[in-house]
Amino acid sequence: MNLMKDYFSYVEDPVPALKNFLAARSFGQACLGYFAAALAWVLFFNIGSGISCLALLVKLLILFAAEITAGYLIAAVCGLFLDFSRVKEASAAELFCLVGSAGFIKGLLIAFALFSAMWPQLQLDLLAPLVLLGVFALQLGYLTRALMRAYGLSAAKALWAWLFGLLPFGAAAALGGVFFVWSMMLLF
Repeated sequence: MNLMKDYFSYVEDPVPALKNFLAARSFGQACLGYFAAALAWVLFFNIGSGISCLALLVKLLILFAAEITAGYLIAAVCGLFLDFSRVKEASAAELFCLVGSAGFIKGLLIAFALFSAMWPQLQLDLLAPLVLLGVFALQLGYLTRALMRAYGLSAAKALWAWLFGLLPFGAAAALGGVFFVWSMMLLF
């Protein structure tokens, strides 16, 4: 299986393995990462809730589509930032595959959900926001490190590229907050 071969070559020597992974631009491997991320989201929020199989599949398909859409958007905006920064070898397809490979990190959410379902008396679900924040930090660290290795960028420039890629999501959240407050003011 190519995915396991890529993983073990990355562990042995990360820089050439990452460059080979990006050069391959494997849409299948990227989609597998996005699917793993969607599965992690669904299981994280629904383990122990008694959800039906059909509802689980519908949620999985919707989140898979959302993960791919977010990956397209993040890769496109990050690619725009890198193009403005004169990094000519960066492409949106490579960045899309890179964001997809970071989806496997969300597998940690599944482990946390299983532990919290296994020991409900410990009330581990109260730590869920911290776990989410930790997983997002790990993903951002992986993506920043990968940009540094693949394109020879500084840590600050690689981090700014990903933060610039997340900018549309922040703008959408702020706009949603404004409309929420505005609708609440109209109700009262």
